[in-house]
Amino acid sequence: MFEYLRHNRLIFVLSTAFMGLFFQFMLDVIFSLIYRNSSVLSTWEAYSLSVVMSFIIMFGLLRLGSWINRKYSWETAPDSRFYIQIILVVAFIVLTVMILRLIINLIFASGVFIRLLDEAIVAVFFFLFGLLVVFLDIGIILLNKWRFSLAEIERFKKENLETQFEMLRIQVNPHFLFNSLNTLSSLIYQNQDTAANFVREMSSVYRYILEKRKAELVPLSEEMEFADSYRYLLGLRFDQKLIFEMDVSEKCCEMFLVPLTLQLLIENAVKHNVVSMKKPLTIRIFTENDKRLVVQNNLQKKPVSGYSSGIGLENIRSRLHFISGKNLMVSENDTEFTVKVPLIAKEELDMKW
Repeated sequence: MFEYLRHNRLIFVLSTAFMGLFFQFMLDVIFSLIYRNSSVLSTWEAYSLSVVMSFIIMFGLLRLGSWINRKYSWETAPDSRFYIQIILVVAFIVLTVMILRLIINLIFASGVFIRLLDEAIVAVFFFLFGLLVVFLDIGIILLNKWRFSLAEIERFKKENLETQFEMLRIQVNPHFLFNSLNTLSSLIYQNQDTAANFVREMSSVYRYILEKRKAELVPLSEEMEFADSYRYLLGLRFDQKLIFEMDVSEKCCEMFLVPLTLQLLIENAVKHNVVSMKKPLTIRIFTENDKRLVVQNNLQKKPVSGYSSGIGLENIRSRLHFISGKNLMVSENDTEFTVKVPLIAKEELDMKW
């Protein structure tokens, strides 16, 4: 509270003047209730002196508050700060008021009898006022620290989520490279010309990965173009054993999804299912209700799965939820494995950012 008044001079002047008038008025009311012959309103001189006293007290409180802040911190010694602030502030207010009243009485009311009861009433009144000021100041300080703590917690949560998201995004590149090199190593022994074509197409595909590595979202149209190139790479390896069926609406092509979603889903289907001339694997990619991208394959699980990095579906699920709050839908029955990816409309991006 004191720091706020220090940096807002107009508020300081107005509030101090109001307090001076309020103090005198409350004392007049108290004395009028005790003494029948006492007036409810004192002279304008009394109110003027009360305002002057308020300015002296407030200036002193500002100095005292600065000193307490330098000597006693809420972070390092909260208990000591609490009790010391109460004692010093209340004592300062009461002693300052009583000393100023004594000086005023000696200068302006010399020869007038000073009643000890009156001074005791004034002392008690300002003692209670001092307690109110202290607890109000402490309450404001603790409230501000609580708000700051909440803001810090939210900031740490956001930084933690961003770190997790960046780790997920980084996972994709080596994952794709690892699988591509495995494919290339097998093609080199089978057909060197095909391996050379594979290298050229792989460089084109990997260029897309490098360009989109820092993107949070990409249009579905770009992802479909990338999927075409990736489908070509798989076609070099599996020939007629792998069949693609695509039916994506033009409206959905303007919507967004996380980068490399299709690459991971296609790779996931190929990795976990038998792909052979007797059992060709069919991967269908289509849109549903202009809201979701569906990747579906006939289910023919391998007896024993090979190496798995554990990225795939969980990576897409985590990135999608981080960006949009939407969830990946995965279903499986005896014949089909289906993944539904919610698409993000441009209007949703505008609302979020």
